[in-house]
Formats: sequence, C-alpha cells, structure tokens
Amino acid sequence: MWLLVEERERRRQIDAISAESTRAALRAALARHVPGVAVWVYGSLVKPGRFHEWSDVDLALESLPPAMSLEYLQSLVAADVGCEVDVCLIGRTRLKPMIEREGERWIA
Repeated sequence: MWLLVEERERRRQIDAISAESTRAALRAALARHVPGVAVWVYGSLVKPGRFHEWSDVDLALESLPPAMSLEYLQSLVAADVGCEVDVCLIGRTRLKPMIEREGERWIA
C-alpha cells in the first residue's frame, strides 16, 4: 500500500514539474509567434494537478495575425512546446463562456 502512495506522490510531482515547464515553453512560443496577441489558456494546463504527460495544450486567441492560419500556429507552438496543441478563436467557439470563466488570459 505504501508503495502505491509513494508512486502516486512521485507521479504528482513529475506532472507538476511538467506543467510548469510546459507553461514556460508555451509563453516563449507565443511571444515568438504571436507577440502582443491576447491568448486564453484553458483546460488541464491551468487546473492544478490535472496536467500530465499525455495532456494537450488548449488555446483560444482573441485575434490572429493576418498572415497566419490557426493550423500553422498550432503546428509551430506544438513543435516548440513538445505536445499536442489545440487552437481556436475565442469569438468563434461555443466554449467562450467556459474559457473566460476557467481560463487564464495571457498577452503573448
């Protein structure tokens, strides 16, 4: 029983470190690819204890630079962050109320 408890605690610590390193990589990627754009980060990355090694990153942009598509930005950020990334425009998603309520608004 103690081994199970110890393993769960070890996994929780690893996941917390992974979440923090992912947040740092995400901030750098957004600053590089969409500087100055307001971005909502939502989902497991902003919920304590929910992000794990198989989690994706969920983003909702308030605007998109004219020369960039959502798909292209998604691939750039995923390559920089090292995990799957889902990107949408907040004005075009039915999830907007939930994102604004539960997400974090960053300025890239």
